[in-house]
Amino acid sequence: MKRMNDLSTCGLVVIASLLVWTEMAPACTTGVVSGKATVDGRPLLWKNRDAPHKDNQVIHFSGGKYPFTAVVNAGQRTSIWMGTNEAGFCIENSVTNDLATKGAKGLGNGSFMRLALETCGTVEDFEELLNRTNGARATNANFGVIDAEGGAVIFETSASAFRKFDANDPEVAPHGYVVRSNFSFTGSGEPTDPVEVAKMYSGGRFLRGCKLMDMALADGGVSVSYLLQQSARDYADASGVAIPGSVNGEFEPLPPTLDTSHTISRRTSVSAAVFHGVAPGEDPRCTTMWTMLGEPAFTIAVPCWAATRLVADELVGAKTSPLCDTARALRDQVYVEQVSAEGEETLQLLDTSILPTVWERTLPTERKGLQWVAAARAEWRDQGFSVEEAIRLQERTALDAYTELNALAESLVVSTPQP
Repeated sequence: MKRMNDLSTCGLVVIASLLVWTEMAPACTTGVVSGKATVDGRPLLWKNRDAPHKDNQVIHFSGGKYPFTAVVNAGQRTSIWMGTNEAGFCIENSVTNDLATKGAKGLGNGSFMRLALETCGTVEDFEELLNRTNGARATNANFGVIDAEGGAVIFETSASAFRKFDANDPEVAPHGYVVRSNFSFTGSGEPTDPVEVAKMYSGGRFLRGCKLMDMALADGGVSVSYLLQQSARDYADASGVAIPGSVNGEFEPLPPTLDTSHTISRRTSVSAAVFHGVAPGEDPRCTTMWTMLGEPAFTIAVPCWAATRLVADELVGAKTSPLCDTARALRDQVYVEQVSAEGEETLQLLDTSILPTVWERTLPTERKGLQWVAAARAEWRDQGFSVEEAIRLQERTALDAYTELNALAESLVVSTPQP
């Protein structure tokens, strides 16, 4: 097999000073990690979702070959944006317009992912679905998938073709992971120079995402908690260095305001998810979808299992998710408008004044849930998956997250910084 260039899988430590931010539009940052690069030998899949649809819900679907649980736009069921099924197959995507096909007809990115969750049990099944639908779909996406057999792949996919980047293949992903943002190597001409990549739309987030993976590997491997608390919540400056005072930054005061139009956790982020797979031979029902509704910096991750065939009330709601509503209320307090120094545009900046308090309360709450789930998964490996216990964990963590976020939203008052 032909060896991919290092940047195609981001299997190198990126020189941060090469980053140049050039993006403003909604987008996504994603990554897939082989079990050989994780702390527990089980594959991981991550997505920060950036979209204009701010109301996100978690919904359980049945009726297809595989029941599944997924993140959707509130009130919409025909498309999903990340999810997992009872077979342990998980999927997410990032849009890549360089693979768009004018006039393409068929299922688009979200509806195609719904079909995949309904019908695919493995990465191999998904690849077969791609082969069958070449020329009969309207996709333009980097699809990230993992399964219960250890599969961990990103497929760069147009309407009529696809290209496979296998995180388990050392010739393709020498460090065991593949990161994507909103361009494809297939459609962008195989860029090899980080300087050129940084100039591309979403190139800065791609390089930063790779750097975060490399940092985790240098510290022993990628973990669920790292992707949730370090990657999904990352703030970095224009050179790719973590902002002082942020979750990855030096222990110093935060700057008064931040422009988050270019960061991984950003003003267009509406949800995120980290999927924790299983090792080959383990019960696929243990596959866990950690869901973050709302901008990651202002919410708390909650676990979901497709095999419970239920979703906690706080993630669903009658029309919108109460947890997402509360995270949005908290987040909406802290974005303020300021005129740029040149006076040419109005910027939406993040007032950082409440962030330390938010993280002091949300991160420990999330870590508590991570500990409960880690203990349960260890027990399930020996005694078998317990639907009843999984339901209790879903409900308990969702209620804890909602209660904490609601208390924060009601108690914190932002002092708007002056220009």
